[in-house]
Amino acid sequence: MANDAVEDPQAEQPAELPLSDVGLIGALARLLDEQMVKKVIKPRIDAPKVPLLKAYKGGQSELVVQIAGDIIGRYKVNLAQPKIVIDEDNEEALNKYADKHGGTKVVIQRDETWEKALLQFAEYDEDTGLIIDTRTGEVVPGLKYEQGGQPTGSLTWTWEKRDVGKKRLTRHYQEGSLNYLLTEAPELMAGPRPTAEDAQH
Repeated sequence: MANDAVEDPQAEQPAELPLSDVGLIGALARLLDEQMVKKVIKPRIDAPKVPLLKAYKGGQSELVVQIAGDIIGRYKVNLAQPKIVIDEDNEEALNKYADKHGGTKVVIQRDETWEKALLQFAEYDEDTGLIIDTRTGEVVPGLKYEQGGQPTGSLTWTWEKRDVGKKRLTRHYQEGSLNYLLTEAPELMAGPRPTAEDAQH
């Protein structure tokens, strides 16, 4: 597990370090992980979210990230899928339908399992605008259709061709192609530059 101690600490650290120093280094590494990753690095990872969601309103749903023509990966705006949901403004009608079809419990509330099944078998009729229970063919009151296609407020990142994008980015980083960007994000320069082997992990 990620928080478990390493079985052989000498395999990770030089033999001449006392165990107390190895422990101190481990504690410092945890602190840096918490401080750097959560507070500094994570906001940089999420930085494209707001501008890309704004750009979506103008018709852009994807951002292709590339360096010198090499595609690294893509950010894509996640879209809500159309679905049928409970119409809270007409819930009483659904309660009557649930009661008629065994979808209520003794506590006079709809059975959640029945409701989940109903939503799975409910279908929106484009012509009439009604919701049909495909198991019975009946119109189901108290449900409504929510149009999909609107941004959910989150993005999906995909590396180009699995690890190809990681390898390309590592190569450009090693060659110094990103130095102009790193002056704006100096926290990303801490530590040694990644090796080609790092890109495979």
